[in-house]
Amino acid sequence: MRRRLTYSNLVAGLKVILPLAALGILSTLFLVSQEVDLESAIPFADVELEKRLRDRQITAPYFSGRTEQGHDITVTSATARPDQEDSSRIIADQIGALLTTQDGTEVTIRAEAGDMDGSFEEVILEGDVEIITSNGFTILTDEMTFGLTDARADTAGDVRAESALGTLTAGRMALRPSGENNEIYLFFTKGVQLVYTPTKTKR
Repeated sequence: MRRRLTYSNLVAGLKVILPLAALGILSTLFLVSQEVDLESAIPFADVELEKRLRDRQITAPYFSGRTEQGHDITVTSATARPDQEDSSRIIADQIGALLTTQDGTEVTIRAEAGDMDGSFEEVILEGDVEIITSNGFTILTDEMTFGLTDARADTAGDVRAESALGTLTAGRMALRPSGENNEIYLFFTKGVQLVYTPTKTKR
């Protein structure tokens, strides 16, 4: 005689079947899941860490201060590390500096590389040095010394400047605070030449 399936029998059967099905699904997930090779990532991290420890390299260092005249100076770089030949000096790559004067004038400086002494009094910038002033000058040179304590700068050689007046070339350039209010001025010396570009006017 065939037994009739009742509601209570159905519930009792599902209580056994559903947990077993869930266990089967979980076991299948663990069996077919792709293994993650954690060992492949560790050697690269170890090499990078070992290099940084050996070179004592710092990533994205930041320096800021204010001169006695009240001008703000900020210096950043991509990396910085001690000089292997002279541990008292620091070598930096991709340097950027911002000088903000009391009257709001800004001088932005960029260079491929540079180095500074341990006292952080000045930084020597090298390689495609670019100086941009908020009053319209863009100046290019190969090497420049920038004082971090008194907002002074001196180029080591020729400079080329572009402005609203035209193109200016000179053998040297200096940046100095001057006057009663210690305003920042640019001084061009040694064979200064200006190719004047007249402003076009509408007739």
